[in-house]
Amino acid sequence: MLIASLMSTGGDSSDRVFILGLGFQKCGTTWIYDYLKQSRYFDGGFDKEYHIWDAVDVPLLKYNLENKPGFIGRTFQSKRMKRYIMQTNENAYYEYFNSLYRGEVSITGDITPSYSALSKSRMASIISNFEDKGVSCKALLLIRNPIDRIKSAVRYNLDRRYFKEGIKFGETNFRTALEGYYTTEHCKIRTMYDQTLNNVYATFDPNDVYVGVYENMFERDQVSKMSEFFGIDENFEFTKVRVNKTKSMVENMPELESSIREYYSEVYEYCNDVFPVTKELWK
Repeated sequence: MLIASLMSTGGDSSDRVFILGLGFQKCGTTWIYDYLKQSRYFDGGFDKEYHIWDAVDVPLLKYNLENKPGFIGRTFQSKRMKRYIMQTNENAYYEYFNSLYRGEVSITGDITPSYSALSKSRMASIISNFEDKGVSCKALLLIRNPIDRIKSAVRYNLDRRYFKEGIKFGETNFRTALEGYYTTEHCKIRTMYDQTLNNVYATFDPNDVYVGVYENMFERDQVSKMSEFFGIDENFEFTKVRVNKTKSMVENMPELESSIREYYSEVYEYCNDVFPVTKELWK
């Protein structure tokens, strides 16, 4: 009954779009999601980050798997129950998002930053399953100076005392946490933009891929490009809102930052080549 309830019938629009957010953490995905939400054409469903495919496919991220909810949480309205159903019945994922296309709604999506770790085969499967329902799938990726992304992630996780993403349990010192974090697998799957983008370009039509650069994404011309890609009206009020400007950004650690830049040198080289604007923005 729960699966049947989750898998209701969607609309008949021939221009339906599903946005698959493929990263990256602390690069402005919440801002993008909020921007999409204000459009009458978008309905993201019950959450921004669904954590279906990372939990199912990536061993490092299995902590995102939902245990079967107990009696109290066993209702259709429970986010945990919906997520559990999708993680255990893949078709429920596609049917759920298909059900959101109604009225003026022609765009929906799942913007889970840790999907940066997904394989080409999973991306291709998502595209194919939505195509079978007459829905086109577009990839959304936001990139940021790796040093700033990593520092922001460390500060965010320290502030909420979250130790599942590579920071040593109980750590409170920012510098020590940063030193231990930047070489972990958790950090690498969220920072190796080149690997994720190579997978994306190998599976998606290039015209269906949007890559935004955090450092200039709030500028009017970038908002215009993004709006055109999504097929929504421009709203320049959002250019006044900045996200992820954590206090860690004011902590200067030249030697450690130099080590981080060297460790991710291939990422810098790739982005400087493919997205030349980063040469200036990521000095």
